[in-house]
Amino acid sequence: MGDISFGSTISMLNDALQGATATQGAVANNIANVNTPEFRRTDVSFKDSLAALEPRSDEASDDLAMTIDNARMIPESGPQAGGSQTFSVTSTVDDTQQMRVDGSNVDIDQEMAKLSLNSAYQQTMSQLLTNSYGRLRKAITDQA
Repeated sequence: MGDISFGSTISMLNDALQGATATQGAVANNIANVNTPEFRRTDVSFKDSLAALEPRSDEASDDLAMTIDNARMIPESGPQAGGSQTFSVTSTVDDTQQMRVDGSNVDIDQEMAKLSLNSAYQQTMSQLLTNSYGRLRKAITDQA
């Protein structure tokens, strides 16, 4: 039996939270190594990957789209080989040169701003995920 799915919204919020957590770790590592000679900062890219997973409809239509919410369901176009898209967090080393005496390219002001921005993003995703699970809980337990 596969993983239990609670819908695409919860899956997307989980992926966003996973990406924000990875970003938080990378920024914290950059801040911790700000005075390490020759240290190269690390960036984490997950928002493009997350956006690529979002279902898009290029044509406007009044028709209801067929929803596939189980791996055993056959899509409208018939069975297809391969798998679904997967979310991935990628980190890259920033090789740009900064004007620091020790050779490090970490700018503490930029990193602190990124940390603050990512913290707000992570908190928002966490709250949205908590709200989604709360709605599921209410639906399952039939509480108004």
